[in-house]
Amino acid sequence: MEKETGIIAFIKAIDKQFFDRFINNGQICMNTAKWFRDYEEKDENIGDSGEGAVLSCGNGFTISISDPIENYTSKEERKEKPQWSKPFSGEKLRMFDEQNANILSLYAITLSESNDNEYQHLIIPKKFIDEFSNHRFVLIIEPKIFFTRIIKALINVGKSMKSCMVTYYPLDSVMRNNLTFFDKQDRYSYQNEYRLVLYDESPKQRIINIGSLNDICLEIDLNKHYYSGKHGNANFIIIRENGSIIEEKSAADNREPASPVII
Repeated sequence: MEKETGIIAFIKAIDKQFFDRFINNGQICMNTAKWFRDYEEKDENIGDSGEGAVLSCGNGFTISISDPIENYTSKEERKEKPQWSKPFSGEKLRMFDEQNANILSLYAITLSESNDNEYQHLIIPKKFIDEFSNHRFVLIIEPKIFFTRIIKALINVGKSMKSCMVTYYPLDSVMRNNLTFFDKQDRYSYQNEYRLVLYDESPKQRIINIGSLNDICLEIDLNKHYYSGKHGNANFIIIRENGSIIEEKSAADNREPASPVII
């Protein structure tokens, strides 16, 4: 019998050259929404030209525009005043406002609490592992402690912040508005992203140090190992998509073949 699903851990893909600083110093880089938009030309898995869009339509839109109406005395006048352009059409539309932000992205591992003794297999998409293959992966096993340290480091910045799961939408013929920094195209859904957003109209890349993470993190290699653990009453196994549970030697502690990595 399953209960409410919750986040039990995060996976963070770390650029190899910054790995030691992340683990030993807790050095965390928060790039801006604009940086992610521009970076898609170099890497479409990390970059996203639609990052922070407030309106999006991906297929066959028609739209007219007018100058903003600053003064009107009635609803009727507001309807009559605009001088609308001739309608124009296109295949893809994105609109952005002036809001910008720093963003921290994490892969969220979620688990349904269970009274059963059977192991839940938590599948990490092969696409996620393959497309960040030039990175090293860290499993953050204490997500609440991790975020407490981040918030403590940001508390004096004086900017509003929010964190939650990302919602994914299809880039189709539907005109979607009122999008936020927590809405992304569904082609990124394999990243199962949980993000922290630090709102700032003129942000720059922000690097914070929250102290050693050795006590709440471990490096993982899902191409070689699977990882088993327990959360509440639930037993779980973290495993790569299409991976098999095999007996093998663990690089983590040099054990002889026979068991997975226990977390």
